Amino acid sequence: MNRIILAYCRDNAELAETTDQQLSRIGIPFEHLAGGAGDPLGQFGNALLQTEDPVVLFVTENLLKNPECMTGTLPALQKISGDRRLVAVIADGKIPAEDGKSFEYVETHIDRMGHALKYMNFWQTAWLDLSSRYQHASGEEKNALEGEMNAIHHVANEIGEIINVLRENGYVSKQEFEADDFAAFFNKTGLQAWHEQYKRIAQSVEESLPPIPRTAPQQALAETPVITGILTPEPAEDEEFSWAQPETNGRYSEPEPAEEETPSIEVPDADINFAGENLPEPETPEAPVDQEAAVDQAIRDAWLWLEKGHLEQGFELFQFALEQHPDNARLNSEYQSAREKYGKKEAPEAIEGPSTAEETVPEQPAQEETADAAETPDNEAKSYELMGDMAAEKGDYLFAKYCWDRAAEIDPAYPGIYRKLGLMTSEHLQDYRETAVHYLSKALEQQDDDAALHLALAGAMLQNGDAVGAETHYTRAIMLDPSMRTKENEKQFTAPPAAEPVSLEHTEVQPEEEAVASADPADWPPLPEAETLTVLVTGATSGIGRATAELFARHGHRVILTGRRTERLVLQKTQFEEEYDADVLMLPFDVRDRDAVQAALTTLPEEWQNVDVLINNAGLAKGLAPIHEGDIDHWETMIDTNIKGLLYVTRAIAPGMVARKRGHIINIGSSAGKEVYPNGNVYCATKFAVDALTRAMRLDLFKHDVRVSQVSPGHVEETEFAITRFDGDAERANIYGDFQPLKAGDVAEAIYFLATRPPHVNVQDIWMYAAQQASSTMIDRSGR
Repeated sequence: MNRIILAYCRDNAELAETTDQQLSRIGIPFEHLAGGAGDPLGQFGNALLQTEDPVVLFVTENLLKNPECMTGTLPALQKISGDRRLVAVIADGKIPAEDGKSFEYVETHIDRMGHALKYMNFWQTAWLDLSSRYQHASGEEKNALEGEMNAIHHVANEIGEIINVLRENGYVSKQEFEADDFAAFFNKTGLQAWHEQYKRIAQSVEESLPPIPRTAPQQALAETPVITGILTPEPAEDEEFSWAQPETNGRYSEPEPAEEETPSIEVPDADINFAGENLPEPETPEAPVDQEAAVDQAIRDAWLWLEKGHLEQGFELFQFALEQHPDNARLNSEYQSAREKYGKKEAPEAIEGPSTAEETVPEQPAQEETADAAETPDNEAKSYELMGDMAAEKGDYLFAKYCWDRAAEIDPAYPGIYRKLGLMTSEHLQDYRETAVHYLSKALEQQDDDAALHLALAGAMLQNGDAVGAETHYTRAIMLDPSMRTKENEKQFTAPPAAEPVSLEHTEVQPEEEAVASADPADWPPLPEAETLTVLVTGATSGIGRATAELFARHGHRVILTGRRTERLVLQKTQFEEEYDADVLMLPFDVRDRDAVQAALTTLPEEWQNVDVLINNAGLAKGLAPIHEGDIDHWETMIDTNIKGLLYVTRAIAPGMVARKRGHIINIGSSAGKEVYPNGNVYCATKFAVDALTRAMRLDLFKHDVRVSQVSPGHVEETEFAITRFDGDAERANIYGDFQPLKAGDVAEAIYFLATRPPHVNVQDIWMYAAQQASSTMIDRSGR
């Protein structure tokens, strides 16, 4: 007969040992598969994926929070569950007690979405903590952390789906698993004929068995099948495992015994309260209008889930809304209609948990309850935001909307939450056109100068038939960001001009006049797209670098993103891949670190080695003080970044361009490299150096058909320049309030223009200011 795999976290080895000791008495062969600290990441999941045998998986708090157990486990569970070979047993986890010598047991729950959110938040926090360590590490430690960080990031993205697979597969509690002499085990493995034999053996030897310890055994469990016992029932020789189809309510159904009826296990329906327990109520009571809007949205959400076949999630949404608005007649009516159409679901209050008569479960540690009780609305909202971010990153936009909605309910003033909801809903959830208008309008109440919001609201209004409102917001968008004035947008949002009366008098139009008449003044000639370029951008995580990388990705070019902040690079890579279907490579390093630059750029994957365009964008300013009061650490940072960093990267990339006799290096200088200003001494010096290096590099490389250019902007907002210069002092960094500087996108367009000229054209330098700036020191500060 086939073996049965007992899979578990090594911290919970006693669970498998108990099962093995009990059931192996009648010859059932078990093999132990344990994962835990010290194992290679992915080993546990890969072993699960390779097995073709039935699997009993002990799901505990330890397992769900263990990187060695969770890495690579999702595809294995999907396969085993799909083959109906998975028996999931929910059991207590354990944590060290305060005395350090014993353990306290922690209940494991996955039945509510709030429980899933707890684990999702745990892994997201673990990834952020690891990212912080990565940024401050170096050498071998940094390389080791990178692999671990990538693994943790995958788990953070997959843990919600792992729990969903377990819920859809069905599961039993440990008490249910052991009840009636493991009846659930025998029923689920198709070994009902063995059950009576086991019951007789268990009865006869029960008194002679030594007590089974609750502490983990000291020796490692065997990695090969552990086969004991000699009493094998007659059907065993030809017996094959058959797997019953689980019900969709999250619990196993009880098959009818073939011959003699055994006592059945009372298995309650799954608790389907989607939002989780003990969520804090908003402190400020909702106004009637807002309450009706929330109810309307909840109804729409729930019905959408139900109509798409996700019954559990749909009813969970209804029940969460009823907890918030129990007296709303329309909500109750819609819920009853849903129950009649899709099947009756018991309310959460009517559901009883599994019986604990079989075994006394130790009390849950007090510190966990204290932590839950102490969780603030701010933390709760942040948790939901992070869960929504991860869902959106995976393309699960409906769940992202759910999470962000919860964050907005907890804290209606939560920064940026309505912006996320509005932009995502308008782009990806066409069934929520009216809701998108609501979100975007709320977002603009907080940030009226956001061009992207105005453009998105224009699109949403147009879809809802409000052409006048759409044109109003489109006009506002192009005032804030002229680059949004494209031929497509003009055609979509602006009303056609009124028809002129037709004159019977013939007027001859000269060719020059005809050309002027047919030209759309809003249309710029498209930039040539002769080929797909491989573009490397340093300092790509913010400001000009980010805008430039996005512009190239949007136009279909291959982009190598570099920067110090790994988490930002991950988000940008995901965004560019999803929104623009772009080919993106991410390289986290600091340009000041010569070894890191060499390690990253001299070992590029083969398909990324031929860099066509290098954009040396990484740079910064630190401090604003006269030379005799300057901070030497600031000087060192500027010199290391603005000059040496540019040189390190150029030295690594330029040889390949010379060898191929093609390439383009674009250095991002500054107006400070053209003219100095008071207290800008060292920063100006570094940018003068960039200007000189650009000229010198051009002289060195032109004979190798490598172009060298420079863009030198004045003041630019939408960057971190000012906040970095003043060491995070937001008040001192607020230098753009009384005039309109350039935007990061303006500079990005200039860079893109340089890079896409025909091969025989080399634009040497673009020195650009906003209209209200005439020089480094001459600025019209009369207002925007």
